[in-house]
Amino acid sequence: MFDFVPYFSFLTSGIGLLFIAYLLIRFGAYPKVYWLIAIIFSLVFLEFYIYALTSKHIYRMLFLLRVPNIVRAFIPVCLYFYVNQMLSPGKPIKGWQWLHFVFPMVILIGVSPDLFLSSDEKRAILDGYYQKNNYLLIKPAGWIPPGIVQPVSILMGILYGCISWIQINATQKRLGPTFSFVNKQYLIWLKLVSGVLTCYFLLQFYQYATLLFGFSFDPPSQIIKCIIAISLFSFFMNSPNIQENMDGCIIPIEQNPTKIFPSLDLIIPNLVSEFREDSMAIQLDQKIKNSYCYLDASCDLAYMAKLVDLTPQKFSKWVKMCYGISFVEFLNRLKIHYFLAHFDHFDQYTLETYIYKSGFTNRSTFYAAFKKHVGVNPSFYLKEIKHTSLIM
Repeated sequence: MFDFVPYFSFLTSGIGLLFIAYLLIRFGAYPKVYWLIAIIFSLVFLEFYIYALTSKHIYRMLFLLRVPNIVRAFIPVCLYFYVNQMLSPGKPIKGWQWLHFVFPMVILIGVSPDLFLSSDEKRAILDGYYQKNNYLLIKPAGWIPPGIVQPVSILMGILYGCISWIQINATQKRLGPTFSFVNKQYLIWLKLVSGVLTCYFLLQFYQYATLLFGFSFDPPSQIIKCIIAISLFSFFMNSPNIQENMDGCIIPIEQNPTKIFPSLDLIIPNLVSEFREDSMAIQLDQKIKNSYCYLDASCDLAYMAKLVDLTPQKFSKWVKMCYGISFVEFLNRLKIHYFLAHFDHFDQYTLETYIYKSGFTNRSTFYAAFKKHVGVNPSFYLKEIKHTSLIM
C-alpha cells in the first residue's frame, strides 16, 4: 500500500490546483474567496510535499524541506477568517482579529533558519529521515526546540476547526431559523470545510504519533486524507447553491421561515401612489413592460429612453420620480420578475441559459440582483418553490 501513497498525494495536489484555477476564474472578483483559496493551496502544498517525501523526489526539490511546518500553521487562521467573513459578509475585519496571525508568524520566524540551510545540510537531514522515521521530529526546527512545531500546529488546527464549527452553530442560533433556511446549503459547506480540516489535522496527529513512537509512516491514514480532500472539492463542484453564495451568507431581514419569498407584485417595479392615476405615467409603464425590451442584453438607459421618446437624462429622472428607484434597480427588477414569472417554461434549459434568456449578460450580476430582490439564491429558490407549499 505504501507504493500507492505518492500517487494518491500527487493526484490530490493536481486536483487541488485545478480546483484553485476554477475558483480564480469563476469567483476571482470576490475578495472573501481568497481565504478559501489559501486553505486549498495549503492542502495542495502539504499533499505535494508528502508526494515528494514518500517518492524521494524531494532530493531534487530541497526547497520544500521544513516549509510544510510554516504552511500548516497558517491553515487554521485562514479557516477562521473564511468562516467569519462568510457568516458576516457585511462586517469588516476588526483590528484585534489580525492577532490570530501571531502564532503562524512565530512559526515562520522560528523555522526560517532551516530554510536557508545549504543543499548538503538539507540532504543530510533527509538521509537521517530515511534511516529513522522520527528523525525530523527529534531534530530542532530552526530556532524552535524539537517536539514543538508539529504537535502544536496540529493541535491548533484541531482547535480552530472545532471553534469554526461552534461559531457556525452559534450564528445559526443567533440569526434565527430564516437565516438557517435561506443559507442551508452554504452552512452545510462551511461545516463541511471545518469538519474536513478537523479530520485532516486529526489524521496528521495520528501520523505524528506513529512516527514519534518509532513506527513507520502510516499509508492508510494518508490515503484517507487524500480521499476527504478530493471529496471536498467534488462536493463544491456539484453544489450550485454554494457557488451562488460566494460573496457570503444572505442575512434576511424578516425572521419568518414559513414565508420568505416576496410576491411577484413586490418585485416588479410599480408606480408610486402619486402617479398611479397619471395617464402619461401609466401609458409609459405599460409600453416598457409590454415591449419586453429589457430582455435584450444591450438594453441600457439610452436604449429604453429612446423607446419612450425621452432623453436619457429625462428618462432617468422620470424613473426615479415615478417608481422611487434608480434606473439600474428598475431594469434589474424587470429582469428578475421575468425570470420568476417564466421559470416553469424553461425546465429544458440550464440555469445559465435561463439567466441569459432573462436579459442578464453575466452570472455575477444576476446572482447579486436575485439575492437583493428575492432574498435567496436562484438554485435554492427554484428547488424550494417546487417542493414546498410556501405562498408567493
